[in-house]
Amino acid sequence: MEKPSWSIQIAISSLAGLILLKAVLLGSLWAQVQPHPEARLGPFIAASLSLAIVSIPLVWWRSKIGYTTSIIVGLLGLISFGPHKFLGESANQIFPAIIVGTVLSMVLVIASITGLRKKN
Repeated sequence: MEKPSWSIQIAISSLAGLILLKAVLLGSLWAQVQPHPEARLGPFIAASLSLAIVSIPLVWWRSKIGYTTSIIVGLLGLISFGPHKFLGESANQIFPAIIVGTVLSMVLVIASITGLRKKN
């Protein structure tokens, strides 16, 4: 079996990391563990979590739509965990998630764009 390209490996790894971060975020919302996101963000978190899970096999199969959905997941990750979150009042409590989420999101977008360019 052929080893997947680095863009596939990095994209899938980043997707897995973001899935875990989003699952913990959703769990903190359900359990009302402070600091937790507002309840109105539940559907947004669930939708981005679902899209990330769907993206994994599509990226593995080198599908253009998989790379495209991965870029969307990365951009959604920047909304959830981007550096703008350092301006919030709970930044001192969630800074590890902000840093890791931002890095994973940026790496995912870069790897997905690279994979998409290789497809063309």
